[in-house]
Amino acid sequence: MNFKGIRRTLICVFCTALFGFNSSMAADLKMGTATEPSSIDPHFSTVSANQMISAHMFDTLIQQNANLQLKPGLAVSWKMLDQLTWEVKLRPNVYFHDGSEFNADDVVFTINRIPSIKDSPSTYERNIKGIASIKIIDPLTMHFKTKKAAPMFPLELSFIYIISNELKGTLSSSDFHKKGAAIGTGPFKFVEWVPGDRVVLLKNDKYWGEKAEWDKVTIKPIPNDPSRVTALLAGDVDIIDNVPPTDLERLRNDDKIDLWHTPSSRMMYVHMDTARDQTPFVTAKNGKKLAKNPLKDLRVRRAISKAINRKAMADKLFHGAAEPTGQFVAKGMVGWVPEMLPEKYDPKEAKRLLAEAGYPDGFAMTLHCTNNRYVNDEQVAQVIAQFLSRAGIKMNVQGMPKNVFFPRATKREFSFFQLGFGNSTGDAARGLTAVLATYDKSAGMGANNRGRYSNPEFDRLIRLAAVTSDAANRESYLQEATRLAIGQDQAIIPLYFTTLNWATRGNLMYESRMDENTLAHSVKSKQ
Repeated sequence: MNFKGIRRTLICVFCTALFGFNSSMAADLKMGTATEPSSIDPHFSTVSANQMISAHMFDTLIQQNANLQLKPGLAVSWKMLDQLTWEVKLRPNVYFHDGSEFNADDVVFTINRIPSIKDSPSTYERNIKGIASIKIIDPLTMHFKTKKAAPMFPLELSFIYIISNELKGTLSSSDFHKKGAAIGTGPFKFVEWVPGDRVVLLKNDKYWGEKAEWDKVTIKPIPNDPSRVTALLAGDVDIIDNVPPTDLERLRNDDKIDLWHTPSSRMMYVHMDTARDQTPFVTAKNGKKLAKNPLKDLRVRRAISKAINRKAMADKLFHGAAEPTGQFVAKGMVGWVPEMLPEKYDPKEAKRLLAEAGYPDGFAMTLHCTNNRYVNDEQVAQVIAQFLSRAGIKMNVQGMPKNVFFPRATKREFSFFQLGFGNSTGDAARGLTAVLATYDKSAGMGANNRGRYSNPEFDRLIRLAAVTSDAANRESYLQEATRLAIGQDQAIIPLYFTTLNWATRGNLMYESRMDENTLAHSVKSKQ
């Protein structure tokens, strides 16, 4: 232990003996994160940056632990009474930050509010679409009727952050940016959000669960990787997430820094416009309009997949901290297909397929991507472009901030674009349903299907999985859906999973999470 650690330990022992508390309980925590939320409203967007902030201030009925397993939250128990009815028992003696007591009315108000959110880039409606009705039995007992059998209903509830019924009436997302509306039951209270600079939180001393060590938390968005590492080394922040792979070895050799890691559940992939006959960013090499959209041709999509050397990309860009994949989930997760290994690099076959599809000389295409959302996101896009150029496709890469990219992608302004999907449920259903199911807003299907892939048989399998209680049969449906959409139709191009890395300084430790969240209440002092 270095001098700093010895000094802090002695102070902690002294304070515990004299005053009955640990000095770390009276401390500030500064966090440097690669992303920041687009809103403080916990129902505005399902993107992970928003969920991460929400988890500090708001609770869900059912929570997920660091390994994505369900555990009690504001609900202490849940069970099926029959095929269409779930009984949920709520936790007693829970209070919102304003002092009002939590009960079933708050749950009903929350769920009824979600469909009213305007301009959401990624709505929570898909999590509540299966609810037919809600009956309050008593203030702490609720019966949820579902439209059809819903064995995964508890999982859906784990994404819904509960707000107070006292906020009823007109409540816009912008209201949450003010101190008066951002009221939850979570471990921290909202103080302020200065977009691009900081989110400030204070500890909730009356939190029903395990209380955090930190009296004050400042979350600073630092999207630039070198700047984030520099801030940690300089002591400007105490913890950073998304540690750049190129800095892992340097930080590992610094005795003031500790690294924490876990496999990611986020699958990085390339999405394609497979629906429109004419697509905006694909042309002939001379820039002229093509007679048809090449991405609608299965042979072209397969050629693109075979032209990408995933292993070389993982080794060179991530220094081994990435795992190539050929499907939505990693081995060990529900729905993983044993025979669907990562596509082998085969540039000769890629060229043959392009020629067979009628493009022996290739065509021109733009790959759109974020430049501040994922680890090495724009660098990955540039490498993909190089591989495709070798196959005969003239490539251009356009990187942009995530707050520009996602609204444009949702409006279907792109033809060929790179992004990721966090399988934060531990199985394939959520990703398959969101990214590849036929787009149907009213049914909560295909919310992230920005390429508009559609296959009725795939949709049938997904719907069967959604109502099947038998675990083996449900997994079988998910596997068949994966084989169809990715193995047969090549609707998307799976790339890789990354290893998630956090770094702390001083006497701190972090419970790394597969959902990628960087949570202040998971940062603790070493004992």
